[in-house]
Order: sequence, then structure tokens, then C-alpha cells
Amino acid sequence: MTPRSCALGCGLWLLVMVLPLVGFFLAVNGELAWRRGPGNLEVDRLFLINEPNASGLGYEAARLTSGETFCLRTNVLYFLWRNEEGGNPNAAYGQLYQRNASGQLELTGETCP
Repeated sequence: MTPRSCALGCGLWLLVMVLPLVGFFLAVNGELAWRRGPGNLEVDRLFLINEPNASGLGYEAARLTSGETFCLRTNVLYFLWRNEEGGNPNAAYGQLYQRNASGQLELTGETCP
């Protein structure tokens, strides 16, 4: 075995071992999320969907762009194995933030251009 194939085998083994843990965590808690960035506005979230008309997984990613005002762009992707309503449920939207007098980011109520 070469060092490269050994590393690939170990990585594959680790992936096989972690997937059931992630599945168990989602079944118990319903979501796995981590936040970062200014004001903890940037988020990555993996969540379980168990609705009467849909079942599957969802992934939400929010990214903050800087400038004079801050635009928080959020993309939500759905991986559904049951979707009785049909159509594309994926969504993308943006929210505008600006710094207040104390330096904190606050929502302006407007959408990003």
C-alpha cells in the first residue's frame, strides 16, 4: 500500500463512521448548526424536515458581504425524498444590515439589491 492509498482508505473509513453519528444527532436534535462572523450572522445549518407533505434534509448557508452596509445573503437548499407539493422549494434572499451608534449590526428592514 502506498501512503496515498492508506490516507484515502482512512478518510473513507472516517466518513463511514461519522455519517451514522450525524444521522443520530439529526434524529435527536432536528438540526446541526454553527455560527460565526460579526454578530454571529453567518450560519451553516443542516436540518431535518418531517412535515405532512415533505420529508428530507435542508441546508441553509448565510454569508455576509461587507461595505458601507452589510448584505446577508441566505441560500436554503432542500434534499427531499418526499415532496407531495412538487416544484422547486429552494430559496435565496438577502437582508440589509448597518452599524448603529454602538457599532453593532442591526437589521434595516430592506432587502439587498
